[in-house]
Amino acid sequence: MLVRMQRKNNTVPRGFTLVELLVVIAIIGVLVGLLLPAVQAAREAARRMSCTNNLRQVGLAALNFETANKRFPPGILFPGPQRTPFPGAYPQTPEGVETNQHTGVGHLAHLLPFLELNQVWTVFQANANLNPDTNGVGAVANSSQALNNRFWRNNPAIFQAAQTKIPTFLCPSDVAEAATAMSNPYTISFTTAITAAPQVVVLLDGSTTDNAHILLGKTNYLGSSGRSGVTGSTALDPPMPNGADLGKQGITCDDLRGVFFVRSKTTLPEIKDGASNTFFFGETTGGFRNPLTLSDRYSSFWWVSSGGQFLRFMIADPSGPSWRRSAAVGHAAKFHSMHGPGVHMSYVDNSVRLMSYSIEPNLWYILGGIKEGINGSAE
Repeated sequence: MLVRMQRKNNTVPRGFTLVELLVVIAIIGVLVGLLLPAVQAAREAARRMSCTNNLRQVGLAALNFETANKRFPPGILFPGPQRTPFPGAYPQTPEGVETNQHTGVGHLAHLLPFLELNQVWTVFQANANLNPDTNGVGAVANSSQALNNRFWRNNPAIFQAAQTKIPTFLCPSDVAEAATAMSNPYTISFTTAITAAPQVVVLLDGSTTDNAHILLGKTNYLGSSGRSGVTGSTALDPPMPNGADLGKQGITCDDLRGVFFVRSKTTLPEIKDGASNTFFFGETTGGFRNPLTLSDRYSSFWWVSSGGQFLRFMIADPSGPSWRRSAAVGHAAKFHSMHGPGVHMSYVDNSVRLMSYSIEPNLWYILGGIKEGINGSAE
């Protein structure tokens, strides 16, 4: 009896069988598979909240600028209105090429002192003319007027300051600074004749001589220029897909201007449609070699020279190139985000809403215009 009890107490404990181990692993795998989407959704919700906060900070800075200056900052310091397209990196007017006589500084740079970036702002103040009423046309060579109105890229101090990375300008759901192959310095609009509907072009900078694509700070947020800013065109807004067909109500393309455009000085009283009905800022991504899948990102915007985004291409054209077939397709010429079904847009009252790409197409133009006389709703 004692022998039997001893043998029983010395029995080696039984471990897991291979089948049992595989079952446990499978259960863990199922649980991870169920939890992972929830974790990813929670992370994206946090990123969207951060993006919304960034837009509010940018909007608040613009409103504080307006309080201090009784106007909003100019969209971009170039000659305008445009009657001919730009031949390249410098602006052109009917009178000829005004090379190196306009700073080309964009509206976001004017917000620096209101984003607690005074150290960067003082460099702009000391080295560039930021007054929308003056420029360097006719300036004596090497005079202070000529030097302060140099194109920003030819101004070493400004080029250095523009390398500052500003987190408030970057959406956490995107990787704008990873786009180093090319850059989108700014978007332009122009009309070839006073009676012609304005055209919109996003410039691509592929120069690698100064490593600007790697060095310069990027942005995911641009101010709204409306349909196509102000070009001096008297053309009525055409039918879709080239317009919102608001011309049948006597509305011209220039009537659909936004808050920011070439040398704009928009004031709050000029926003006749109301602060809660007018786009202020919105998200942008940049260029994709495959815009349908939002893959192979190659370009993004610089904050130093961004002149506002146009709404010209937010109306889909099913028969057009791939990037125009849906408002949801990413492209540098459009407001766009990496948030799935919509893009965050702020309004002049500094509220922020996720605008669905599937909204009624003409609402992009109606909400983008400051005084076309039609009140729109995103609801």
